[in-house]
Amino acid sequence: MPISPESAAGDPRDQWISYDASLADEPTPPGHQTPGPRRIRRRLVGLATVLTLTAALLGLSAVIGKDDRASALVGHPEVLRDGCKWDSSGNYVQNCKVWSKSQNKWIVVQIRASNGSNKGVYLLDGMRARDDRSAWTTDVQAAKVYDGKSDTTLVMPAGGASSFYTDWDAGAGDKNVTIKQETFLTDELPAYLATNFGVSRSNNAIVGLSMSAGPAVTLAERHPEQFKVVQAMSGYYQTDNPIGALGVLATQTLVSNYTNGIVNMWGAPGSARWTANDPSKNIDKLKQNGQTLIISSGSGFPSPADMAKLSQSDLINAIALEILSAVSTVLMQLQLAQAGVSVISLPNYGVHNWANWDRGLGAGKNDVLTALNKTPAVTAKTQLVSAAGSPEPDGVAKATAAARVAAAKPVQTPAVLAALAASESSSASSSPSTSTPASASESAESSASTTESTTGTPSEETTTTTTPAPSGSTESSPNTSTPAQSTTPESATTTTTTTVTTPSG
Repeated sequence: MPISPESAAGDPRDQWISYDASLADEPTPPGHQTPGPRRIRRRLVGLATVLTLTAALLGLSAVIGKDDRASALVGHPEVLRDGCKWDSSGNYVQNCKVWSKSQNKWIVVQIRASNGSNKGVYLLDGMRARDDRSAWTTDVQAAKVYDGKSDTTLVMPAGGASSFYTDWDAGAGDKNVTIKQETFLTDELPAYLATNFGVSRSNNAIVGLSMSAGPAVTLAERHPEQFKVVQAMSGYYQTDNPIGALGVLATQTLVSNYTNGIVNMWGAPGSARWTANDPSKNIDKLKQNGQTLIISSGSGFPSPADMAKLSQSDLINAIALEILSAVSTVLMQLQLAQAGVSVISLPNYGVHNWANWDRGLGAGKNDVLTALNKTPAVTAKTQLVSAAGSPEPDGVAKATAAARVAAAKPVQTPAVLAALAASESSSASSSPSTSTPASASESAESSASTTESTTGTPSEETTTTTTPAPSGSTESSPNTSTPAQSTTPESATTTTTTTVTTPSG
């Protein structure tokens, strides 16, 4: 670590002390009267005050300087961050302990800094995740797949075995362990990464496999402002059903002895929490947010390398698990196609093992980086409500369509809109059988962009935030009979309307 200027020059307080000591040894000048005890005490008190203030200012400047340096340090994989240690796997991977307030414990996160960008790729571990290190540094050398040319910060949290990377409603297992993985991954860890590695909170990808594949999709659906793209490999995506619930119970019991996870994680099976965490039932959010899903699975048939490396019992398990995953993946692909979600399906082969996921990580890297570079960031979530205050089922889609219409036209002031409306009214009364003038058409589109109802009653004042819009997308404008098409640049950010109020009925 670089040495601070204060350390290099020595402690200024030592200079004060030596200076004062030299003054005390000097003889009293001729004709100078020695000060009395009270005057000496006053001088000592004043000197002590000066020393105290100086020490406080020096300490404050050191703290501020340290924070500024940490927050400004983007990239630089060769620089070991405070409190971190180099990992034995090499490749500039460092092991850092990140405090999780929600779980009241330190969590090891293995990190490889970028060369200078603020992009981050979160890599989640599988069902048997270890607490001391991620399998992405042991079974797969992710830092070699995403090498320096990728210019991304790799984020590989350790731990999370049987957690499904979610916030549990109650404690897990006999020890009543607190699990708040979603809070850690979307709140606590991003704050640490922003301060120490310069990773953006809104320019990230997330990758999951096996147990973590479905949760990775769910985290992307629930946190589009953080994750632009998600890659899922060999996952199980239909969990909100009796078979899915039994699968969760079986895996948690066998791996971590979490016999109570079937209830303590998301409540009783079939509840709203199970539905909210079923990635296949929330894929419409991926479309609304313009996110990309990259999905793959093996065939379940072992390759010659699989048969040579795996024992007979492990091979049987790997075949069975990957066949189940392949079935779930095909179902998920059908659901995605029906919903119109942007999905990239990658071919793969083999069984349920890390050789499969090593291939998948490399095959999806370019698509992940492309999505990171081209997909606009989501900076806020959007909800459309009626005048009665109840959310509209298609509120997000309507608000997005309205915003796209608005983005295609110049911003119109209320005065200009009123003039256009008056022009339309006069034209209609003078020539009822003629077609609508161009100015009236523009007025109608401007009205749609401000989310007016079909009755002509203006909606309440709105505010705008940003959500991504896929390039060249076409959606119907709300409250109009004609589809509105708008093509936005790939690097542009589309505005959407938040908390828009429309007349009920």
